[in-house]
Amino acid sequence: MNESPINHRRAMGRLAEVLDKQLCFIVGLTRPGTIWMQHALDAHPDACCKGEGHFTDALFPILGGAFGEYNRRQAVTKKQLEAAGIGAANPGPPAGFTNNDASFLMSCAGAIILSRWAGAEDLRCIGEKTAEHAMALDDLIRVFPNAKIVHVVRDGRDEAVSVYDYNIRAGGDAFLKEYSEFSDFLENFAGNWNRAVGAARLFGRSHPGNYVEVNSEDLHSEAAADVARVFRFLDLDDSDEVAAHCIESARRIALPDGIIGQWKERFDESSKKIFIRHGGELLKLLGYET
Repeated sequence: MNESPINHRRAMGRLAEVLDKQLCFIVGLTRPGTIWMQHALDAHPDACCKGEGHFTDALFPILGGAFGEYNRRQAVTKKQLEAAGIGAANPGPPAGFTNNDASFLMSCAGAIILSRWAGAEDLRCIGEKTAEHAMALDDLIRVFPNAKIVHVVRDGRDEAVSVYDYNIRAGGDAFLKEYSEFSDFLENFAGNWNRAVGAARLFGRSHPGNYVEVNSEDLHSEAAADVARVFRFLDLDDSDEVAAHCIESARRIALPDGIIGQWKERFDESSKKIFIRHGGELLKLLGYET
């Protein structure tokens, strides 16, 4: 693809504008709760919310690896020069990347993606939705210090059924070859759910001003209060009219696989024990199990 030469000064100015916006990341293993919230926020007249950027599980690790490899090569070159007795001819600090340098460049890379999603609109808030960010919110907030996190929580047992059915549709025989039995999948999923939800809530306790939690189940019926609460959290218009418009947009677009209590028809006694073993305490903390 041919591109016109970039005006770097103008591009840096645009990235600065993006980073000055209220950035929002929607996270959580809650198919389809995070998708629902993404579309609700995207329908707000002063916001956009797209996905999935996969910053913490793809972009940042790749960039971090590149910076580390560059630093490694620079260290090798420095040792070679010193061994040759000419290291003194190259004074000054090492030409490598610090952790702060890496965070800055990661923020620029992320801002490029967010900028393209926002387009030319003058928005107050730019959002992104990647469920997997829940496992690495400390990394995300290190790169975007003023970002706000919307964590959508759902009963992990219902989520397990939705994810299993989705993977059968998406992965077909390859998925079934690895997880021919639901119980095999559940053993893996329940532990991941417990770790992801627990990690996000731990982040929330240490960053209360950057974190809000919403129950996916509440979005099915009485969504107005939670949607307005999220909009206030993001310093957006939370009027009844705007919230109603956004709720209608989300319900019209979001995937219809969020049936509450569907796990009761799919879990046998073995499945119940597997999930309780991995996530029973968290189910109690979230109010899903007495």
